This record gives sequence, C-alpha cells and structure tokens, in this order.
Amino acid sequence: MEKENWIDEVINSTGKIAKAVPDDALFSKIQNRIKKVETVSPEWIWIAAASLLLLASLNVKLVFSKSHKEKSSVERIASYVSTSNQIY
Repeated sequence: MEKENWIDEVINSTGKIAKAVPDDALFSKIQNRIKKVETVSPEWIWIAAASLLLLASLNVKLVFSKSHKEKSSVERIASYVSTSNQIY
C-alpha cells in the first residue's frame, strides 16, 4: 500500500509544475530563425552535377582501360600455367 501511494505521488507530482513562458522578443527571434529558409544557388547545383559527371566518366575510363591491361596479364598467367601445370 505504501509503495502504491509513493508511485501515485510521483506520477501526480508533474501536475504541480508550471509551464515555462519565454520572453516575447526571444520567442519571436526563435520563430524567425526557424522560418528562415536558406537555399542553394543554381550555380552550385550545376557545379556539383558537372563534377559528378566528370568523376563518373573518369571512373568508367579507368575501369575499362585497366580491365584491358589485366586481361593480357591474366592470359600470360594462364598460358604459363597451361604449359608447366604448376601454379607456384
């Protein structure tokens, strides 16, 4: 019984707390900052798009040029293994 009374007291203790009221000037400042929307200029969007396109094209070029070179080295290794039948 004592435990239940203590639990009820703790739960009901929040009813006695008064709400905090901000200063009107401070509240309006905060509201203005929240409403303020900063946008990114279109020039920066185009710069970002161009740099991503450049990066993607460089990656594609490097992948295809490297895979062509690796193909010849793989063929050399395969020919060596097929003639000697030893991997090491």
